[in-house]
Amino acid sequence: MCSGYDLELADGWILALGEMISSRQGRKVVIHARITSCPFPELNGQTVVGKWSWVSPSRTFEADIIASARRLAEEDYPKMLLHLPEIYCSQRCDGLLLPCKCKEILHEHSEDRILRVMIQKELISIRKLGNPDMLAQAFKAIFECYRWLYEKAHIMHRDISVANLMFHEVHGKMYGVLNDFDRALDFSKKFEFTFKQRTGTKLYIATDLLVPDPPEHLYRHDLESLLYVLVSLTCQITENSPLNFWTTDTMENLRTKKKMAIYEGPFPLCKNGFTGFDLWILDMRDVFRQGFHARNNHASNVERAQIKKTKPPVFDHETLGGEVTFDRFAAAMDPFKQMEGEDGL
Repeated sequence: MCSGYDLELADGWILALGEMISSRQGRKVVIHARITSCPFPELNGQTVVGKWSWVSPSRTFEADIIASARRLAEEDYPKMLLHLPEIYCSQRCDGLLLPCKCKEILHEHSEDRILRVMIQKELISIRKLGNPDMLAQAFKAIFECYRWLYEKAHIMHRDISVANLMFHEVHGKMYGVLNDFDRALDFSKKFEFTFKQRTGTKLYIATDLLVPDPPEHLYRHDLESLLYVLVSLTCQITENSPLNFWTTDTMENLRTKKKMAIYEGPFPLCKNGFTGFDLWILDMRDVFRQGFHARNNHASNVERAQIKKTKPPVFDHETLGGEVTFDRFAAAMDPFKQMEGEDGL
């Protein structure tokens, strides 16, 4: 699968393959392509993104999750369609299992993987937004999209990273898009997974999940990932910055360093032109700091109850005692105001 070749899919789809965007050995390949033939004449000639994924049969197909969300958006909140990926074509190849040799390389001897193909509208990386006001607008829109997906569509993304935050222009206006749902979970359904897998990109994974046997993935973990994404997009990360080593640290060291960043801080100051995000990051960090403090206090109260032989107190671990909620996270983003004298890049 490489640039310069044509790929023929079912139902009359033919793609001229372009440059590879990303790949994970034995997992997926994402590539630029151009539609040369398809059932929809208006799409012919368009540049698109193709994804070939080897996935567990027990997982819901990414295209099905996105289609479900888009159907609900059409009924519940049509404007949300602008913030969701648009899928042009999706196909299942149930007869094509991941070759045994690849499974050996991945150390997955018991888990079958089958091929799924998806063609979607091309999007632009949020990193390309050099104007701070536009970045703030896109980031807030993506947060609201995540919240709507969780509260209304009962979908948890579980892989928040810079690579999955995108934007596109429609009729001259810019809209932030939450992309890449291949690790998303439709929690309105019951799943029985045949294997355990930590989800997320290491640099952005929440502290609680950076352990050998991670707990259940909660929406607050994705909100914590959004904080790390914002830091990555806006802060001055120099060659000797501690954040520069987050990508190479072990899980254990990264967990310790992220806890220190939350508890003790500070995160690096935002780069020139983006200092309006300093308060966002400070307020978001405080949301998690207060949540972690609440959990520590709860642990002490549980010990006290055990000593006194009384009933232990109740604690909401999903929101860390009500400290980490959608409303509190949203409040950290209002309002966005550039520091006086600064211009967008």
